[in-house]
Amino acid sequence: MSGLETTLGGAKEQFPETVWSSAVAEADPAALDRFFSEYWRPVYKFIRTAGRASIEDAKDLTQEFFSYFLEGGLLAKYRQEKGRFRSFLKGVLRRFLSEARRDGSAQKRGGGRAILSLDVSEVETERFLAERSGKTPEEIFDRQWARDVLLESIADLRRVLTAEGKGECLRVYEAYELSPVQEGLTYGDLCRSLGLTEHQVKNHLDTARERLEQIVRERLARGVSSPRELADEMNDLFCG
Repeated sequence: MSGLETTLGGAKEQFPETVWSSAVAEADPAALDRFFSEYWRPVYKFIRTAGRASIEDAKDLTQEFFSYFLEGGLLAKYRQEKGRFRSFLKGVLRRFLSEARRDGSAQKRGGGRAILSLDVSEVETERFLAERSGKTPEEIFDRQWARDVLLESIADLRRVLTAEGKGECLRVYEAYELSPVQEGLTYGDLCRSLGLTEHQVKNHLDTARERLEQIVRERLARGVSSPRELADEMNDLFCG
């Protein structure tokens, strides 16, 4: 995805408030589902790394954190001019863990009830265990956040292109960008394997990439308040 900077911050682009600050604060079920989906894995990994918690303790603390965050009126304290929502969330998470260590015997928030489903088998990988010894909790949070944003955006891309009848664009994109043997793959290789001309391959790739960029930008706009912040998030995602 090239030329990201040139497509950001147009005259008509405005960020009156972050989506998370409004929709989540109103307890909109769809917004809460998106919020949990985007952040539970980074939060869980942060807790496992910063607190050196066991898997079960980290799962419990992750549940408690979201109760703490949603029930404590913290969204109302978020001010856009103080930075990106993602940075704010990490700061709250640090404070939560400090309070949890201090009040270790205190009653669990939310009565100990689970407010989201956690399948940690997908994140408890050898790679993650190795990362914990060499990365800060913030770095691990950001790496998982970036991975989740991309994976969920690609899932959205599949749904959008299929619904629009652009399955050929999706087929070319997946073959070129997502293939396990992607390294060294050329347009000529795709032309031969997919039975397309080089012009068709290029057009299909351009269509899919442009749509993916739009999807990613819309997803990231939930947690920023200006075109500059959106550009920074895009750069963090693709260049970090």
